[in-house]
Amino acid sequence: MTLAEMRSALPPRTLLTLAVGAAVALGFLAVFLLPEYREIEQLTVRTAALRQTLNDRSQLEPVAKALGETQAKVREVGPVGGRDKLPLADVERLTTIFDALAKPHGLRLSAVSPDAASVTREGLLAVRLAFLGTPEAAREFMLDLGGFGPVVKVESAATMYGREGREFTLKCWLAVR
Repeated sequence: MTLAEMRSALPPRTLLTLAVGAAVALGFLAVFLLPEYREIEQLTVRTAALRQTLNDRSQLEPVAKALGETQAKVREVGPVGGRDKLPLADVERLTTIFDALAKPHGLRLSAVSPDAASVTREGLLAVRLAFLGTPEAAREFMLDLGGFGPVVKVESAATMYGREGREFTLKCWLAVR
């Protein structure tokens, strides 16, 4: 049926009512339903992101629990160094002193380099230590080093694989008098 046939079959008032009804329906869709569909799409995306976050957290929950339990088992180190000052005459014996700290852990000291230019007004001396061994032994050595009286702080620590095994390098500051 063509538009001309519809005009002749239906009175003009009915066609006008149908046209107004169609316009009202389109307006209703544009004003009320389309914004709701956009909001539904946004909520769907947000729900998917939250579901993914929840899934990630549920996978990490056992790891976090195990980490908390392990952290509770770690012993306290206590106060670290700085209680005594190293006599300036003992600076030349640093290799012997640090070697005595490293040997019980099975570490081999490869270098002890006090930096004379680093001495501060507060009586601090930078010393670089290089040693070879296992990570567990290095950890125990660092705990013992923290209890060594003249050590004020460990500024940096580095590790790498070398020709002879794992090499560790520490830069620490000693209190000297």
